[in-house]
Amino acid sequence: MTERVIAGGWVLSRRGPGPAKDRAAAPVHPESPLRTAYDDDLAVVTSRDESGTAVSSVSAAWLQADMIEKLRLEPGMTVFEAGSGGYNAELIAHVVAPAGHVVTVDLDPYVVQRTQRFTAEAGRGQVTVLLGDGSQGAPGHMPRGGFDGSAITHNCWDISPAWREQLAEGRYLVLPLEIHGYTRAIALQRHGDVLHARDWTYCGFVRDRGAAARTTPTTSLAGGELHLCHEDGTPPDAAGLEDALRGPRHEVPTGVTVAGMESFETLQLYAATTLPAFCRLALDRSRDTGLAAVPRGADAAAIVEDGSLAYLTNVLVKDGAAPRSGAPNSSFTPSARSARGWRSAWPPAYGPGTSTCAGPATRR
Repeated sequence: MTERVIAGGWVLSRRGPGPAKDRAAAPVHPESPLRTAYDDDLAVVTSRDESGTAVSSVSAAWLQADMIEKLRLEPGMTVFEAGSGGYNAELIAHVVAPAGHVVTVDLDPYVVQRTQRFTAEAGRGQVTVLLGDGSQGAPGHMPRGGFDGSAITHNCWDISPAWREQLAEGRYLVLPLEIHGYTRAIALQRHGDVLHARDWTYCGFVRDRGAAARTTPTTSLAGGELHLCHEDGTPPDAAGLEDALRGPRHEVPTGVTVAGMESFETLQLYAATTLPAFCRLALDRSRDTGLAAVPRGADAAAIVEDGSLAYLTNVLVKDGAAPRSGAPNSSFTPSARSARGWRSAWPPAYGPGTSTCAGPATRR
């Protein structure tokens, strides 16, 4: 597993977590077969709710390695972790050994007890496990000057002030930030009251269940076949959409093609943060009648305006050794205005990302 993680380019520094991975994997994954425990691309679920939804897991090895690399740690540092499991904390402890320390917090008593047991059995005595809400940090265990790094291991829709306030100046907070439904593990460096993004990785985590948790408002359409997800909590006016869905579907090509392994993730973030009335269009596959061409395995980025719905999809335009997909815009609309909104988003968005920073909220 270690060799695969390193070969994938996820461990680049001399102090990376790679050497500890194989040593620690099996003891902290006793619920899973060895093949699963040592798979570098699988997250291991450790707790589910009554509906069967995963509420706690140990992340895939490549993602753990990537996030630890982003912390830029050195021996002797003290690191905060929100969301426990044991494995990730022990990997961080390996990097900051022999004198460093990890403080990990989780609100689930079962997860805390599990983490305490496995760090005691398989660890090196450098991990403190606490029961509590990770959004509050760990002020009673913070070293003078703040933590030398903070890793958040659940999806966050906002950045807790405690994480910034308890982070040492110039050091890094790495967290999976949900931006209108799109999650990126972002490395943020503290400079005063402002956090500056230095790097990011596309990823996904279980959602926060603490005081800062939130649900996503949805609007059902076409008898439950389609759902509009409003990640910013403000549903757009859906009046007239049912009538629009009974009309013809229009497709407007963007003129952009994307290679099989080529990323256009910057478009998602650009659209989600700049287009008015942005939402995501989800399809219930069990009720799929072919009404909408939502890409398989993902929701479609969409906008709602004046009784119109426009969303971004893709179609295969070239098959073979070098497949390419086109990115047309599909819409249910009495006019072409929503479709034009998508076309105007392509030129600035399809290219290098812009800089990002976060600071304390201000009243207006």
